[in-house]
Amino acid sequence: MIHDVYELNYSKIKTYLECPLLYKYKYIDGRKEGLVAASSLGVSIHRALEEYHRNSNDPSELLSYYDDCWLGAGYTSAAEQMEYYLKGQKQLEKYAEHEYERKTTVDSTEREFIFKEDKWTLRGKIDRTDKYPDGSWEVIDYKTGDDIDLEAEITDSLQLGIYAIGAQRAWNMKKGKASFYFTAYDKVISAPFEAFDEKKILDTFISVGEQIEAGNFEPNTSHCAQCAFRNRCAKSVCPDPEPDGPDFSGNTPA
Repeated sequence: MIHDVYELNYSKIKTYLECPLLYKYKYIDGRKEGLVAASSLGVSIHRALEEYHRNSNDPSELLSYYDDCWLGAGYTSAAEQMEYYLKGQKQLEKYAEHEYERKTTVDSTEREFIFKEDKWTLRGKIDRTDKYPDGSWEVIDYKTGDDIDLEAEITDSLQLGIYAIGAQRAWNMKKGKASFYFTAYDKVISAPFEAFDEKKILDTFISVGEQIEAGNFEPNTSHCAQCAFRNRCAKSVCPDPEPDGPDFSGNTPA
């Protein structure tokens, strides 16, 4: 894997803020996180929505795209896979209902923005971009999980903030809003582009970028319990009771 220290995106920044050592594992060493049920369902829903918006104007076809895009990896049993399939089906049925009432035009799906800030290149890929009849825009990121704090202040979101900045800088979208579409809750939360603190967001990106540039990859052990690599990391303080496989130091747990 070729690692460009001067290329940043939200996923990289989020990973580094969770644990600098995790960043090294994923983006420098090229280690892969395995799929679990929730992440696999998220991939299936994202793929289905992408294909639907690219190829169809008929909401009744959405569940057919879901079947075509279903990813069966990451489940521990056939029963768990069916449980999550039905969860996704319910989410997309609600989504399709709203499609009949949508007043916007879907301009793009999975569109990438790129812009420069000093020596840094900032990238992002936005799930969906809509245009309103008045010429304003909406950039939308799908959230498929059900472990989300809906009360969190949306303008504090680093992810949505960088999407709002990217839409303005890379695509010259001067008027618009950025939204999270929480498919599990059938809810959209939005804020206008100008509500996000551009300086604070870019300062956060660049501050983290400078730490990456300096090679600071000390572990943050407070994140171990949530880490997908906790059984494979020599620095983990809370591996599962029965670790399964070698850690990243090359040692096999006893």
